[in-house]
Amino acid sequence: MSHDENRETVFIPHVSEKDVLPVNSESESLDSVFRALSDHRRRYVCHYLLQADDSLRVDALAELLTASMTEKTRAVLTSAEIEKTRTELRRIHLPKLTEAGIVEYDDEREVVRLTESPGVANTLQAAADVDLER
Repeated sequence: MSHDENRETVFIPHVSEKDVLPVNSESESLDSVFRALSDHRRRYVCHYLLQADDSLRVDALAELLTASMTEKTRAVLTSAEIEKTRTELRRIHLPKLTEAGIVEYDDEREVVRLTESPGVANTLQAAADVDLER
């Protein structure tokens, strides 16, 4: 028996119009949201903003985030720990969240707030179910 006789025939079905999924123009922005929220620190920033139900100052976010990441109370955090987090927020996390359209960051006033987007709100709710012990 030759090598060719051992191969099975693979049936490739005809792809019809009904099989093709429509691509929503919002898909690329959703990719951006998922990339931005792939880091747990950025999700925690968003969770804190949701809890605040308004804007928060970067200093307050830095303290909250440092406390969560170090599992320390705010009273025992060192200024160096908070400053490190504040710098990471300004240089890394807030720009990524802003670029994805998740937050609005006023760097002059140093205030951050969530944008009003139902898609982002739904995504954050799903993340909260995993991230936060309730």
